[in-house]
Amino acid sequence: MKTECIYVDENHQERILYIDELVTVEYENDEIHYINNNSRLFREVRRASHEHRLFCTCGCKSNLQLVAGDKSVTTRRFFRNYMNFANANCCYDESPLTQKSKILLRAWLNQILQRPLLNDIPIAEINKGNRKYELTYYAQEYDFGLVYANEAKNIPFEKIQELDEYKEMHILYLSDIHNQLQSGQLAIHQIDMQDKQGYCLFLKIADPEKEEYQFSDATLVCMYYIRENLESGVWIGLPVLEDNLLTFSISPQGTLSYQNKPVDTYRDAVRQQYIAQARTRIQEENLHRTAAANIQPVPSEHGSSAETYHTSSTHTKQQASSCQEQEALKFTVKRIIEKRLEKYSDILFDVDISWLTETTIDGSRCIILDLDRIDAKNAEILSQMQLYTGTQKSITRAGSQILFKGYATCKSTHTQRTYRSLL
Repeated sequence: MKTECIYVDENHQERILYIDELVTVEYENDEIHYINNNSRLFREVRRASHEHRLFCTCGCKSNLQLVAGDKSVTTRRFFRNYMNFANANCCYDESPLTQKSKILLRAWLNQILQRPLLNDIPIAEINKGNRKYELTYYAQEYDFGLVYANEAKNIPFEKIQELDEYKEMHILYLSDIHNQLQSGQLAIHQIDMQDKQGYCLFLKIADPEKEEYQFSDATLVCMYYIRENLESGVWIGLPVLEDNLLTFSISPQGTLSYQNKPVDTYRDAVRQQYIAQARTRIQEENLHRTAAANIQPVPSEHGSSAETYHTSSTHTKQQASSCQEQEALKFTVKRIIEKRLEKYSDILFDVDISWLTETTIDGSRCIILDLDRIDAKNAEILSQMQLYTGTQKSITRAGSQILFKGYATCKSTHTQRTYRSLL
């Protein structure tokens, strides 16, 4: 089945013809009906079908026939190959899922925009440029376009980049629900789509093989992906919205909305909630690690911890106190780095305190982060951290080293109190 063909008219002129040009769409409750519009073009195309003047658009030169019965309630309107509906030379066909998805999306846009739509229009026809990519549907009055592909990989980065150059146009990118990722490595084309529109959209169609087209068969799913740990590269999918297609609308400015609120609003709420929960979890993990590090077993001849404590030397106490101060200072700097990285990204980055070393510069305790001593991927991220120079504290860079000055306190008790308040 195909929704388009090459139509050769009686004057031997060729043009791409879409099935939507030959039918009228009517809505009755939940159902969508495609009815022959009985226009002059329809009658001529039906004759061209009988005379084998309809061809496949893939370049295989196969003849197509128009399938469009007179029964008004049927939704079977498409082109198909001759030779028992298949052709050995043809490499292009639209699955029932793709065909049904396109028809339901067009019916949705017709209903909410109430504007004429162009099918599979090349971007060059809109801005008179040389761009080769097309929009699945385009509403000229709103300057709004929709790009749909069953496989998300068929919306490549080059297409998104090319369409993005036309800044005034509002475009939505959708793919089928089987492209949805819960967690793992997000495909590059889906990262590009999220960067472009702020989230990923998926269309879920119930029973693609069913002949009737109903709005209740179509669900729109909105996901936001966040990379919690840059080192592992694992993306987490955050469900934002999932509801019937008709519950979503598009404003004259091209903004996708749900229940009269921009989808961006729901996305921001989900993202902020997840970041807050993840930050709390990381802080609790750090507290547990610190508590475990501060428990140091001391050998006892009689097995009594109380006796061991009373017989410990002053030198041992001082060493333990110094060790705690060093750890507290490192954790303080760790939190500072993470917070400064959060200023320009919602990605959570966990600093390993083994990357931090303490030294003394001009009589003051300082922490050094040497980028040459850690792996290149994390070093690149940390090199983007914003620096700071103040009267009391500073974050400066010397070569591959980032220096943190002025973040140590004189008293260990105050250091520990400061460390706990930061966490």
